[in-house]
Amino acid sequence: MNSLRYKIASYFQTFWFIPAVMVVFSIVLAQFLIWLELRFGVPSQLSFIYQGGESGARSLLSSITTASIGVAGTMFSITIAALSSVVSTMGPRLLHSFLQDRGIKITLGIFVATFAFALFSLRSISAGQEGEEVFVPHYNVTMVMIYSTAYIAAVVYYIGHMAGSISMTRVVNLLADDLSNALHKGTKQAEDERDLTPPTEGYFLSGDEITADRGGYVQYVDYQGLAQAAEKHEAAIELLVRPGTHVTECDLLARCVPERFDINEYLVIGNVRSDKQDMEFSVRQLLEVAVRALSPGTNDPFTAMDIIDRFAEVLSQLRDRALPEGVIQRDDAIRVIYDVTTYEGLLDEMFLQIRQNANGTVAVYIRMMEAFSKVVCSTKRPERREALKHHADLVMSDARDLVSTPQDLQTLERRYERFIQLMESPKTPRS
Repeated sequence: MNSLRYKIASYFQTFWFIPAVMVVFSIVLAQFLIWLELRFGVPSQLSFIYQGGESGARSLLSSITTASIGVAGTMFSITIAALSSVVSTMGPRLLHSFLQDRGIKITLGIFVATFAFALFSLRSISAGQEGEEVFVPHYNVTMVMIYSTAYIAAVVYYIGHMAGSISMTRVVNLLADDLSNALHKGTKQAEDERDLTPPTEGYFLSGDEITADRGGYVQYVDYQGLAQAAEKHEAAIELLVRPGTHVTECDLLARCVPERFDINEYLVIGNVRSDKQDMEFSVRQLLEVAVRALSPGTNDPFTAMDIIDRFAEVLSQLRDRALPEGVIQRDDAIRVIYDVTTYEGLLDEMFLQIRQNANGTVAVYIRMMEAFSKVVCSTKRPERREALKHHADLVMSDARDLVSTPQDLQTLERRYERFIQLMESPKTPRS
């Protein structure tokens, strides 16, 4: 059921859904107003209704029809050109943000709805030729003026909104929010998995194998629905894929004991990765901006340092909260075992490629060491502190090989010593 909801929600979030609804509404409204005027006419007390003749109405509607679609096409052509020029630097998240931005969807909806309303109103005008009665859709002409006012307001909003959207700061903020939300969902999911012991290693090796019915990226897994199905079949499942895993048709998805049942309905497999459940994908999108910033062609360490700060902020918010352990129990029986993202895996995903691409940039090394110092103060878990120390040691190892200036190396050594002091401190992490 949750997987079906995910598919429906994904459909509603498509770029053209809101504009399509607005176009359909405008067409229905245009036809309704025409019917209303043909049936009841225009009351004389409605003085604000358009009072002009057939030629004036035809000219006005023709002009608005032509101008509305022309301006919309020009504006979106310019937007796509601007996006394509900056996506190579900022990563694909900017384009994703553009496609998911509700304000942009509504703006596009106003553009195409104005065109549709004016077009369907225009076709109803009759000049009285060949015995026909003269008909001017006065309600529609009045309404199209209102549409035009909204159109102008939408153009002004769109220009200002896009100018603020195509910026590195906005992209980094969006990605950091995505990552923070993903971690929050992960820790919330982990609250239901405390003190659960998985079956012994090798328990599922003799189980029936379940394969994928199509290829692509695993976008969503309905873990609770899968656990309910396993309980119904009195079975236990070892899920071998997780959101973000790429599978091909007939790839092994899971092993089931004692007998298999179809689990494909509890998985959503698509052409692209999704950040709904894929924590590492949220990290990777932010990481991609940092790696691009450190490339020789861009050489922007300030953006990379900003992203390191965001990683430190998110990890500090995590504190000692548990991540999912990958065990779901129903009626005192283990029903689902699934692969999970670990704290160590998160650190690897966040910092390995930044360190590898820093290539001796002292400012980036120092910022990474400062980030480790902030994060180590937020956790008491020994294994998490050791994972942070592992990455701090890697930074120092690279710095000793690549940094040639003794003063820079001494500065970094002091940051490292400070980190070690904080790590070994028995004090409670800051609240």
